[in-house]
Amino acid sequence: MQSFPVSCLGNDSIPRGSQVVQSGRVAVRVWIAGVLSLMLWAGVCQAEIYRWVDDNGKVHFGDRPPATQKTEKLEINTHTDWKPFDIKVYYQNQLLSEGSSTIDVSRIQRSVNLVYRFFDEILYFDFYKQVPVTIKVFPDMATYSAHVMKVTGRPAGYTKGIYIGQTHEIALYFHTEKMGGIESTHQTIKHEVSHAILHSLARLVPHWLHEGLAEQMETLVFQDGQFVIRPHEQNRAFLARNRDRTMKVLDFVEIRSDHWRAHSATATNYAMAGQLIYRLFSTSYGRSCVTRLLQDYKRGERLRSYYLLDKHYIGGAETFRVHWEQWSKTDMSQPRSVVLR
Repeated sequence: MQSFPVSCLGNDSIPRGSQVVQSGRVAVRVWIAGVLSLMLWAGVCQAEIYRWVDDNGKVHFGDRPPATQKTEKLEINTHTDWKPFDIKVYYQNQLLSEGSSTIDVSRIQRSVNLVYRFFDEILYFDFYKQVPVTIKVFPDMATYSAHVMKVTGRPAGYTKGIYIGQTHEIALYFHTEKMGGIESTHQTIKHEVSHAILHSLARLVPHWLHEGLAEQMETLVFQDGQFVIRPHEQNRAFLARNRDRTMKVLDFVEIRSDHWRAHSATATNYAMAGQLIYRLFSTSYGRSCVTRLLQDYKRGERLRSYYLLDKHYIGGAETFRVHWEQWSKTDMSQPRSVVLR
């Protein structure tokens, strides 16, 4: 495909108020929009599109940049409406279909797709390819634990479910009534789907953010055309009772992922991570901060959480700390739910 030159108009070459500059800028914008529209219409958006400036100061767009010029690869988003995925559900390693009398397969598929859709529409994670995940449900904790040990070589412990990265599967078991029954089972599915997404698309996400998102996905529902995140009452109550055991928030977000489970207050860590995300989701600037953090980690950013929070949170890391401490003193009772469109 041939390249398309555009004349460069620098801000310093012509007085700011000049009509020539204004009309030139409009012409350039219209031209670029037209070229990109034609590219998309013609289907060349499947190719990689580059931008470069030649020796005469002219801007070019094309899929075959010259080797002698410094080029910039353009990210052209052709993402359209999100579509649900077909999720495979197994019971004791037997593939089930909708209408199964053993498990409500349709509800499991809805639970999985709800989290996929939230990440896509609210957190702007584009699913150009399906996050590969299957659901394996076992009748009790014993058979679940045996499966986890067989696949991973490690004990499952007292977990309610687990995402196994090497086989791209979520394994769990039917929770007893004491644990919360079928509702707890579906909450665990949504929790582990969050891990599956981040494991597949953003490997560098720190543990507090990984677990905090998963904790709050447990309470995610879709009502009246909008996403609603309900408070995680168990986490809120646990943290309120154990406030003296919680770390200072700026130390907490700096816990290395490989030290997470070794920390003496693991249960407190999970509750605090979930409440942190709930607090962030409750404001527009907090949601923006979460989105920016995830996009940074998705692109491979290796800066510590403190510095990224200082960069993305309104008022910086110190304001983040103050907001968390003030909210904690109110027992985190507000808001009663978070509505996201």
